[in-house]
Amino acid sequence: MNDDNRGGALHGRRRILFAGALAIAAMAGVILTMGSSVVRAQEPIKVGLLLTYVGPTALFARYEDKGARLQIELVNKAGGYDTEGKPDRAGSLFRRLAEDDKVVAVIGPDSIFVLLGMSSIPAQVKVVSVAAPGTYELVAAKDRTHIVSAWAPYGYAQQMGLVYIREKYKAKRVGMITTSDTIGEMVGKEAAALSKLLDMEMVQIVSQPASDRDLLPSLRKLASLQPAIDALVVFGSGPFGTIAMNQTEFAGIKVPIAYIGGNVIPELIREITPETGARTFIAVSRSTAFDSLPKNDAYYATVQKFATDYRAKYNEAPTLPAAVGYDMALAVTDALKAVGPDREKIREYITSKQKDLVGAQGLRFNRTPNFGYGVEPSDLAIVAIEGGKFTFKGYLKDSLDALGIKDDAIKAQMREFNILTK
Repeated sequence: MNDDNRGGALHGRRRILFAGALAIAAMAGVILTMGSSVVRAQEPIKVGLLLTYVGPTALFARYEDKGARLQIELVNKAGGYDTEGKPDRAGSLFRRLAEDDKVVAVIGPDSIFVLLGMSSIPAQVKVVSVAAPGTYELVAAKDRTHIVSAWAPYGYAQQMGLVYIREKYKAKRVGMITTSDTIGEMVGKEAAALSKLLDMEMVQIVSQPASDRDLLPSLRKLASLQPAIDALVVFGSGPFGTIAMNQTEFAGIKVPIAYIGGNVIPELIREITPETGARTFIAVSRSTAFDSLPKNDAYYATVQKFATDYRAKYNEAPTLPAAVGYDMALAVTDALKAVGPDREKIREYITSKQKDLVGAQGLRFNRTPNFGYGVEPSDLAIVAIEGGKFTFKGYLKDSLDALGIKDDAIKAQMREFNILTK
């Protein structure tokens, strides 16, 4: 990070320190320059890290943790609290971070289930949470004043893999399999609305519990439809998503698939068959397919620098959650440079004034008080699954333009589903 002092609020050098059970204030780290002239070394600025290292989303947390540390390494190395996937624990830890550790901001939580159980607390303690839920729209509007999301391929945006399928394959009749829970039902409604916008018919939506492993009963219902469907939407993370996609072959469904869910890391797509992967399309951040991104891409340099830095630190390929973790921390460090360590100024800056912040995911964040994601769906890329990894296929904006879908129509649906608040 450079030495420009946009906010002029700090003088000298300040280290950013992760507050938490594993924080070691004396540990050496790279110092973040907050002012152009160094007066004296000052006490570290504390930032909370609140991720879920136990439970079904733990794999994501480990990557997000690495990405956040890579960003915060500019100032210090440290640790954080483990929410253990328990909303009540997350809430008490958030309070502890705010009231005892005096953090200026919190990175996390990363799970929507954890976040919903404690969503009122950031506003109560007046500390902003840069979280990473894929369904931020479930957070009550009154709580969004102190919560934003850094997970860019959110539910509605990720559904736009269907846009690519509509444009490239001329599909008109679509079916969907989803999980039989609140989120699965919500995503189903969003998919039906998007289908209508694309002049497609959502013929039938079927669902089963996320714990089910035999999804053929539902898939066979879709396979039996007449006229036959020519596209399929699959929602579900973990085994559910992989099994649903693979079992389409056994059900006799061999149409393009628009996938929605958390299977956006190599560990979760290894079992997908080559035939299925090649016809599966995901609207997602560019960093997901960093090694096949065109060199003339507007964000190519940013994505490749992140990939290079991440490999150098961890000796492994970066993942989308790692880029998300980096961008969670980036929102905070950028705010600190601009306005200093004042909690309210940081909150206001991140939620309203942090414009055109280019993240490691390969997109721009422009959050507003009524749009906590800050990422337009049209900024996403389309990837397929080939050779056990994600491969760049195109830009969502190109397909939207080809179909004549205007931003106003998309924003209307985003308001309908509470992604944009009034």
